[in-house]
Amino acid sequence: MCHMNDREIVIPEVEGKTIRSMRLILTGSTGETEVSIDFADGTSFSGTACPHTELQAELYVGGVGAPQIIKRYGDF
Repeated sequence: MCHMNDREIVIPEVEGKTIRSMRLILTGSTGETEVSIDFADGTSFSGTACPHTELQAELYVGGVGAPQIIKRYGDF
């Protein structure tokens, strides 16, 4: 769920990583846009651009079972 905030989210943990794939997923009913990036080292990053340009994001390691959250950005 998105909440309004007025902050820039800086993500230095992804600097220098090699991107394996990137997807933008548009949600018609809510107007949100999800950005999903998979890195060559096995980590992934996803963020949601909500109406009113809010962004919630997290760096995580995916795989079998629940993802392991490395760090969350924004207001969760």
